[in-house]
Amino acid sequence: MYLKKIELVNIGAYKGYNSFNFETEEKKNVLLVGGENGAGKTTLLNAIKLGLFGSYGLGYKTENSEYYKHVSSILNNHAKRQKNSDYSITIHFSIVDNLKTFNYELKREWKYVNDTLKEIDFLVENGNVLDAQKTVLFYAKLKEFMPPQLLDFCLFDGEEIARIVTQNKLSDYIKKLSKVVFNLDLFETLEIDLENYSKQQIDPAKAKTIEHELFVINTKEKELRNDIATTTRSIDYKQKNLNDLHEEYLAIKTSFEQYGGLKKQEREDVLQRITQIETERKQRLEEIKNFVSNVLPLFLTKSLLTETRNQVKNEESLQLAKQLDEKLTLESLTQVLQSLNMSSSKEKTTEMKEQLVSLLKPKNHEKVIHGASYEESLKVEQAYTIVQKDLPSTYLELLTLNANALKEAKVLKDKIKVHDETDEFSKIIEEMDSYNLKIVKATQEIEQEQETLQKLKNELVDTLEKIEKIKLQLRNYDKTSGSLLEAQKIIALSRKYREQQIAQRLQDVQIQATSNLKKMLRKHDYIALIRIDPVNYEVTLLDTNKNEIEKRTLSAGEKQMLLISIIWAIFDCSGRQVPFIFDTLLGRLDKTHKAAVLSVFIPNFGKQAIILSTDSEIDAHHYALLSPSIAKEYTLDFDPIQQQTTIKKDYFKFS
Repeated sequence: MYLKKIELVNIGAYKGYNSFNFETEEKKNVLLVGGENGAGKTTLLNAIKLGLFGSYGLGYKTENSEYYKHVSSILNNHAKRQKNSDYSITIHFSIVDNLKTFNYELKREWKYVNDTLKEIDFLVENGNVLDAQKTVLFYAKLKEFMPPQLLDFCLFDGEEIARIVTQNKLSDYIKKLSKVVFNLDLFETLEIDLENYSKQQIDPAKAKTIEHELFVINTKEKELRNDIATTTRSIDYKQKNLNDLHEEYLAIKTSFEQYGGLKKQEREDVLQRITQIETERKQRLEEIKNFVSNVLPLFLTKSLLTETRNQVKNEESLQLAKQLDEKLTLESLTQVLQSLNMSSSKEKTTEMKEQLVSLLKPKNHEKVIHGASYEESLKVEQAYTIVQKDLPSTYLELLTLNANALKEAKVLKDKIKVHDETDEFSKIIEEMDSYNLKIVKATQEIEQEQETLQKLKNELVDTLEKIEKIKLQLRNYDKTSGSLLEAQKIIALSRKYREQQIAQRLQDVQIQATSNLKKMLRKHDYIALIRIDPVNYEVTLLDTNKNEIEKRTLSAGEKQMLLISIIWAIFDCSGRQVPFIFDTLLGRLDKTHKAAVLSVFIPNFGKQAIILSTDSEIDAHHYALLSPSIAKEYTLDFDPIQQQTTIKKDYFKFS
């Protein structure tokens, strides 16, 4: 999403019509908005969110009384006293979808009707006003491109960042940000909803039924898989350390060829293969995304869809029966019988009508629920046809192919890495006895972990056998049990996809975050690598010798720079185009790190960076550093007597 213009009419201290032009230029991505505390910076932020999402952005499902109380509180008091009828927020923005740019003008307007506040929204797409149905579809698309929680993450409060660092909440923040930015929170929500669905389908009065047994044993399977995953990652981590020790030990006597060195042509062939793998993976991921977005909900409600289809068909028959009943009057039937020279007594005529109507009228069905049109009936039939296919298995196979491709790509990348780094080795590692001791100790730890892992796997095998036995009973049980079985399959598919995605994404984030930190940190070579655990999101810092650096040894400013570097990397790797808003970002940074944020971070962080600042935070010195990247600048001047904010098209004047 790219913000172009914001128009406020009688919102907060912005009396009358006010506007901000937020369009940027190439290499000038900064929009600087200055103002003293209370001048209207927070009102501007809230107006963006309210204008885009309305009640949904404030956590309300509908425009209820609490929502209107909130809206009333932000309307200009002077305009309300004057009984003014104009209150609105208009946002001009663009969205790129399937390589096409769509320009939108979204106006959210409020009016008092008989002292009751009402909301009206108008939406224009590429110059055309959208009707109600298309507007609803647009809001669904907007939530996909820019959900409110993502907009919250695009607002960077310097004090909040400092609090995250000082209170050791770095891992929690990275976890939440990664899930939202990479759209993985949708899958997690799906899994939670399916598990809640499974719980709701279990009748407490039947605690010992097969349904309850399946739910309990599936929960146990999930716990075992989590334990196995955690133990496996621990073994992998220790095995990697052991491999590193072996490599460093063998480096004393091995040559470049024994490391798997590559000639120029071989290196180009490997790089070409990596590109091919990534292209195929992206194509499969797009297919999976389309399936999850458009078709997966139908499989989740398969039984309900079948019932709906039967109900719609019965309603069609019932409607035909009613129409026939209305058309076949006793007089018309009497005329037909007379024309055929048949007896036409009232009793026989009535009996004939009842028999004709009963031919069309469905048995044991007298209630109309849907009243579906022909087009709606056709859509229900099409959806029913789709769910008869075994599509989830097809997409599970695609996930497996992607997992294998990811492994192959990793092997090839490691091969390239060894090739590129071999020429940089300048010292032969000494003290071989020390390495032997480390290798022995690491080997013993791995053997202990492997024993634990084998026990967990054996227990999982037993658990899976029990699950299969229950599934055999459930296949012919009832619809509810069948839906539980399908829900568990989809949970497994979603969980596997989410785990693969976060591991891959964080691997890219680690590389990018390390590069970002080196650009901004005063001690450029102090931190050689940032690692982020894909399970618990713990951040580990390594020096040039691959020794761990304790995060507590970093200064408050260095910790803040670390978080900024990771945030920068996450958004950069996601490829999302979103506006970024910074409020008091420089609060606790020293002079050197402030300069790095303004000259390195801000100019390269997205196409649009909106900075809200006082003249004490971005003073004359910092303004000079930032000025090459400034596209537009404003100052909010609040008049306490008039209770009104005026927008000036320049920043504070420094003497």
